[in-house]
Amino acid sequence: MSKGLLILLGTFIVVVILHVVSMKMTKISEAKKIHYRKFFWYFYGITFMLSGGINLLEKGGYGWSFLIQFLVGLVTVILNFLGKIEQKIS
Repeated sequence: MSKGLLILLGTFIVVVILHVVSMKMTKISEAKKIHYRKFFWYFYGITFMLSGGINLLEKGGYGWSFLIQFLVGLVTVILNFLGKIEQKIS
């Protein structure tokens, strides 16, 4: 029972933190938003690549799901570097 309440409380705290951050993001300039988005996509892609690569090395064989995970991370990093993920302001 106490584990469940602790998980519930932890979830509420994470949601509150995400809400506060998202509300602060509405007040910053568009240039900073673009910078933060670019950083996020690099972080996301590298994390995905590391997760897939580590799982590939730990299993010793070529697991197709881990290989796909690594490739999706690599494509994300490359597309972000080339500027293809950026939102166009109309």
